[in-house]
Amino acid sequence: MFRNHLALLVGRLALITLIMLTILTFAMTAHANPKDIPAGAKKVYSFNVIGYPAGRTYTGGCGEGNRIFVNRAASNAQIRITNSTSGWNVLDCNATSDKTATLGTYQSGLFDVYVRILGKPGGTLSICADTFEDFLAGETLCLLGTIDLTRGSGQSKFQLAPAAMFDATLEDLMWTAQTNADFRIAQFRVYQRP
Repeated sequence: MFRNHLALLVGRLALITLIMLTILTFAMTAHANPKDIPAGAKKVYSFNVIGYPAGRTYTGGCGEGNRIFVNRAASNAQIRITNSTSGWNVLDCNATSDKTATLGTYQSGLFDVYVRILGKPGGTLSICADTFEDFLAGETLCLLGTIDLTRGSGQSKFQLAPAAMFDATLEDLMWTAQTNADFRIAQFRVYQRP
């Protein structure tokens, strides 16, 4: 009788543990995805912009086409956005030193791109799309939009990036990225609209 009671108790504890793990997994997944995705939207691509040590040139490979490297404390890292006929993909991942990375986008008007910064608190990433120098006013203008991220304390949240920054259907676009010494990683997620 004691064995039956013990087996029943172990079975209940296993069921409770399974339920708690399921709830925890769901909660973690919910926080890892952008909050305001429209119903029916489908994630089709993701990539990361990764901070590489300042002053060093990245010499590794691009892996599966899901990462772009920029130096930490970069002031003018260059990323070219070009129209792709085969889908979203990082074509050249190296934006360190004097190199230019290339991101291929595809039918960008059908997608929403969400971005968040992770890593060390205080890290920053600022991207200006199609920089224009207004010499009369003494300003630098970002004609197609900006992404300005600062890693604070607590959980990092996704924000919707300006769609025009990814639309290279008529011509290639150029991003200029600036980071600080604390920058480590920014995640980009591309969702097809329903």
